[in-house]
Parts: sequence; structure tokens; C-alpha cells
Amino acid sequence: MLLFSSNRTKSPSCCQRRNRRAMAEKSKPPKQLTLDLDGKEEKPKPKKSTSSYKVVLSDTPSPLKKPNTSRKKPTVTTRSMTVKIPADLRPVPKPVAKESLGKKRPTPRTADQPNPHVVQTRTRKRPATQTAKPKKQQVVPPKIGKRTSYRQPLSRRLLLPLVIALLVVAALLILYAHGEKPTLLVPPVPGGEKRDVVAVTIESGMTARTVSLLLEQLGVVEDAQALLAYLVEKELATVIQTGTYVMERNLQYSEVASLLTNTEQTMDVTIPPGFTLSDIDGYLVNRLEIDEGGFLDAVNNLASAYRLSFTEGWFLSGSYTIHRNRAAEELALAMYQEMLRALQGLLDSPLLERYSIEELLIVASMIQAETQDITQMEGISSVIHNRLAHDEPLGIDATTRYELGDWENPIPTEALETKSPYNTRRKVGLPPSGICCPGVDALRSAFFPKDTPYFYYLHGYDKAIHYAETYEEHKENITQYR
Repeated sequence: MLLFSSNRTKSPSCCQRRNRRAMAEKSKPPKQLTLDLDGKEEKPKPKKSTSSYKVVLSDTPSPLKKPNTSRKKPTVTTRSMTVKIPADLRPVPKPVAKESLGKKRPTPRTADQPNPHVVQTRTRKRPATQTAKPKKQQVVPPKIGKRTSYRQPLSRRLLLPLVIALLVVAALLILYAHGEKPTLLVPPVPGGEKRDVVAVTIESGMTARTVSLLLEQLGVVEDAQALLAYLVEKELATVIQTGTYVMERNLQYSEVASLLTNTEQTMDVTIPPGFTLSDIDGYLVNRLEIDEGGFLDAVNNLASAYRLSFTEGWFLSGSYTIHRNRAAEELALAMYQEMLRALQGLLDSPLLERYSIEELLIVASMIQAETQDITQMEGISSVIHNRLAHDEPLGIDATTRYELGDWENPIPTEALETKSPYNTRRKVGLPPSGICCPGVDALRSAFFPKDTPYFYYLHGYDKAIHYAETYEEHKENITQYR
């Protein structure tokens, strides 16, 4: 190690002292540098400031340095190494028992042999002879509607129909609350003779050409152009009468012209309440000298055209204006149309919830045949409806008289004991048809009866009607008033 040092002079000059002071202010304090030739770097120790500079160069560590006590990180290597153990340090092998000397050592297990101590998870290989794979069974899914997961519960399936039913009932209640009247529906003809007739309505403003085309469409004539030519030739195209006509099919042009252009003088006829259709036919024969049965034929034609289930009871009594040459057809049509007008004002009856219009027409005809006194009609109607409500025979003799066709002579006992459709003493309910032509008062009494507790009535010799609730009271009235 070489050591270089410098000492102060004993008496420096003034300039030298000034220069040295300036250099000391500019320069930093001296440091000691140690160069380790072994490659180790030591941190220099801080020293107090001194005016001398010392450089130490050595090839051995300075005795003043402290050893580096920091622990180095261990390193791991993957290289293989061989350790040789001396013979004197090797472990002594254990002596083998004599019994095991005669046994064979187990052969080492190869890689192909399975380990018995390990659970085998691999499946066995299939034999070489089995080449084709077994076919899997095809699973057919059930239909959509049959799957359990797709079927809704019963309560949910019934919810929609229940809601629809409630809405329909609510709509019907609203319609009934607003007073909407039921329409007049005529039931079809159940059977009997069917006539090839049609009802034709000629309205105001229709020309001869329009009428001819309508008649061709309904089958009354075959050629509308030929009918129009006939009406123009006969100068009848401008005198066609408005109204409703019941015509047969395939008529001659002259017959059609006679029906549509009737210019003869009209006449008034009056049909009293209680007349039957046979009575009206006889009345027209005596007064107008028409063929017997003409009115009945006109009534049957009208029933076929309008599909009525019966004729007696559908024609309203009253006064009508008709033409002489068409008296039967016009009267039948006028009486039927007047009945429809009268029924329009009776459709608000509460009895229509239980009975049909035709059933109430039959009741009206029975009331009309039982009495001509308007004041007695509501009481008789109440007795009829009370018996119908309790399923009791009506016991009205007028129905048997209608069946016999005799309104004057006493009813034979045999007829009263025979079970016939019109014998209301033996039959429960209404007869199959009306028994006469009712009037307006009888119609109203049938649709709006009086509210009474009576089940019996009789006409006494005092020309009054007597009611009774029980049969004993009725017998007392028979004894007293007959």
C-alpha cells in the first residue's frame, strides 16, 4: 500500500493563505477511496473533514473494514450430481430370513399390467370380434299436447271459458236492462202440405221493369222482359198497385197483371172476434159469392210463404178494406199483417221468458172463445196461467167445441172423456193450435194476465163470472149459480 500525504507549511504567505481559503470553500471535504482488488466493494466510512487527502491502494482488505454480514440468497440448481459414500459409512444390510430364501421373488410389474392397488376407471376394450356398434334405441318424444310439462292445470284451462260465459251473461243483462225487445221469430212449418207460393212486396217508387225483375227472381214468372212487354202492350205499366201479394210460382202474364193492376172498387169487411177461419170463409162465400174454400186456400198459401206452424190464431179480427176480385188473398194477408203490428206492442211481456209467442196466441184465442166481455178476460187469463204453472189440466170446454166444430149444442160425454189433442180436460198443457181469431183485448190479457190466486171459474145464470181457489169452492159456486 502506498500512502501519499501533504503537510502544511509553517509560515505560508498571505497570498497563499487567501488562495487556500478560497479553494477550501469551493471544494468538498476529502473522501477516502478504497480500491478492493478482490472485486469486493466496500462502502466508505464517513469521516470528519480534514485538510489532508489520503488515497489507499492495497491488494488486501483493510483491517479497519467490517466483514459483510448480509446473507446471500440461496440458489437452486437442477443439475444432477453423484455422491460417493465411503465404505465405512455405508449402512449394513439386514440379514435375510431362512424361510424366505426358498421363495421366489415377485416379478416386477410392467407398464401394461394394471396396478391392483389403484381403482381402475378405464373401461375394458371390446373384443376384436365385435365390430359393429349396437344401435341405440330411438327415443320418440310424446306429442306437444300430451306432454305433462305442456299441459296447463285444470283451473287455468277452465278460466277462459268461465270469463267468456260471464261476459256473455253480462251483455245479456245489459241488453235486458235497456229494454230491448225480442224480435218476432216465426217457427218453421213442422210438416203437412207445402205449397209452392211466395210473398211479394211492391213498394212505392218501384218501376214496371224493377217489378218484372223481382218476379223473375222469385220464380213467379220465367221471363222478366216478356212480362214487361206484356204490361207495356196492355198499358198497365203505370197502374201497378203497391202492397204485399201472395203469389204462386209460374203464373201466366195475364194473371200477374190482374193481381198487380187491380183497379176495381174496394170494399170494407169486418171480422168479429171469435170467428174461426171456417167462419170467415163462409162469410166471404155468402157476401161476395166467391168459391167455397177460397179463403182457406189463401190462408194455407200464406202459412207456407211465412213458414207458420199453424194457421188458427195467427189472424187478428177487425175491419179491413179489400178488392172484390181478390178478397180472400187480400183479407188473409191484411189480418196476418195486422196481427204482427199488434204483437210489436206486447213484446215487453215477462211471460215471453217462459212461453213463446205462438203459445200466448193460443191462450189469447181460448180467452176470446170463453168470453166476449172485456172485463172478464184478465181474470180468465190468470186462471189459465195458474193452471199452466202448476201442470194442471186447463179444463176449457171451448177447445173441445172447436175440435167438434159445434159451438151451440151441449158437448157429448163421450167427447169429454176421449183423450184428444184438444180435450183440455184430459190433456195437460195447451192445444196444438189456436181455436179462433182473437181480438186486441184478448191478446193483451194473454200477454199481461191479472195476478190472482184462482184456479176455477164459471159463468152463472146471472151472466156473471165466479172464481174459486179450491175445487170445494168451485162446487159451491156450481150449486149456487147453476
